[in-house]
Amino acid sequence: MTEHPWDVETDVLILGSGAAGLSAGIFARKRGLKVLICEKSAVVGGTTATSGGFIWVPNTDQARAAGAKDSVEKARIYLKNELGNHYRADLVDTFLEAGPKAVAEIQDGTDVAWDYVTWPDYHAETDGGVVEGRTLEPRRFDGRRLGADFELVRPPIRRLMLLGGMSIDKRKVDDFLNPFRSARGFGRVVATLARFAADRLRYSRGTDIGAGNALIARMLLSLRKMGAEIRVKTPLVELIHDGTGVTGAVVDHDGTLTRIRARRGVVLATGGFPHNAKMREELGPDHPHHHSVGWQDNVGEGINAARRIGALIDHEVAGPGLWQPSSLLTHPDGREETILYGYLERGKPGLIAVDRSGRRFVNESSTYHDIVAAMFRAGAAKGNRFYFIADRRFVWRWGLGMIRPFRPSLRPYVRQGYIQMADTIEDLARRIDVDPGGLAQTVANINAYAQSGTDPEFRRGENPFGRRMLGDPGVTPNPTLGPIRTAPFVALRVVPSTLGTAIGLKTNDRAQVIGSDGTPVPGLYGAGQDISSVMRGYYPGGGINIGAAVVFAYAAIRDIEQKADET
Repeated sequence: MTEHPWDVETDVLILGSGAAGLSAGIFARKRGLKVLICEKSAVVGGTTATSGGFIWVPNTDQARAAGAKDSVEKARIYLKNELGNHYRADLVDTFLEAGPKAVAEIQDGTDVAWDYVTWPDYHAETDGGVVEGRTLEPRRFDGRRLGADFELVRPPIRRLMLLGGMSIDKRKVDDFLNPFRSARGFGRVVATLARFAADRLRYSRGTDIGAGNALIARMLLSLRKMGAEIRVKTPLVELIHDGTGVTGAVVDHDGTLTRIRARRGVVLATGGFPHNAKMREELGPDHPHHHSVGWQDNVGEGINAARRIGALIDHEVAGPGLWQPSSLLTHPDGREETILYGYLERGKPGLIAVDRSGRRFVNESSTYHDIVAAMFRAGAAKGNRFYFIADRRFVWRWGLGMIRPFRPSLRPYVRQGYIQMADTIEDLARRIDVDPGGLAQTVANINAYAQSGTDPEFRRGENPFGRRMLGDPGVTPNPTLGPIRTAPFVALRVVPSTLGTAIGLKTNDRAQVIGSDGTPVPGLYGAGQDISSVMRGYYPGGGINIGAAVVFAYAAIRDIEQKADET
């Protein structure tokens, strides 16, 4: 067999530039390994760049410093309860052991930084759950520190930015919704607007960034300082397997096929397959869905390249998706736009979710993942339809989907077909082909529950996360329950969609990809959404996706280092 020369050589080749890929690069450079990161798109960050950027990792240094009452065993008990029969002890043990180490190491001597937040676990009321201590938030970042590289960071979702380019997080949202509540808050709004105006003279958008955008920017700056090479517009074509293991890959760089030798290993972190319809049908036949807010370029190249050399899919998950309910906007040209579940109105009092019977099917103050899981239990795969129902007062205060608060008229959204509106609940039901009697009874029930403060159907407001994080503290006696009384009444159809995928390549606790013979493929590792999640398709807390991505990137590079020491 004729030997083909290598065009490029490196120690570790990383395919993908979301949290998993960039973390792997940082961990590898910290060990003195030469790194090449190849990204398919023209920008870096993938889905992480438009996410909240939170991580869920128990027992971090930040949690201990804050005095959080937690332990490895307590977290293990919680995950056993959450994952049930899908619990994989080897993956969970690695996650809990390596997690605090990974979070500490990636921040040590770099620009990566997360801060402690008092978020409860999503099901903190269950055994092993905690009301705070496991979730960390990325620190905001001044994008000007990146210079020209700022334009390499994938922007946040445009609809979630103000004035076409201003990145805001929850704290800034509160200021902008209530600018005159205090002199200090008003001052922050003015300062933010002034900074944004100055930014637009030099940059395509505002440089005061937060959430996942800040996390990616911090990782990118760290990698630049560490001397890692990053190539954009460089998709994976195929992995190179020499008969004994993976030795590199072929990528398409500027239209030229380039053979890259990876002396120590290849890490797949290409973001899963949320926008590959064929793979969604193959790997999630019981959960049909057609929409995702994951990065549009994530179509499964890493997974499929590994499968072509014999890698296995890990099917032992509860479901294929990291779920969230989305609404749809149909543009005049027929194109459908997937609208992210609004973070302002999410779980707020005065919003209910119903199916075509007009009855509720879920605790609306549950997590986005749990709401869609309930949609599937209620027959989403068999043609059932689902709607958010609210009144005009609610939409004025909180917005709804793509509708921002304080809109003087909702008629434009009705004309677009985005919402339906009527002066009575029964007429609204007829407009959306929902049982009028069922919806009228449901609204009467929720109005009574709002008055009593108790939801006997779904126990809304009893979950610490829903009550603390999604409730309105100005509403009593239950901050998650509000009436629906003020006409006109509004309906927004929602459909199952994903933040990304939860099913992928099978790996062991060292993030090694498993081949068809049941043993690790030498030289091949996976992280992020290219592998089946340690959480097995469940959603125990805010930040489980990025947290796991960072931890298993760490596990992969740690194994690469150990193997290098053995040779």
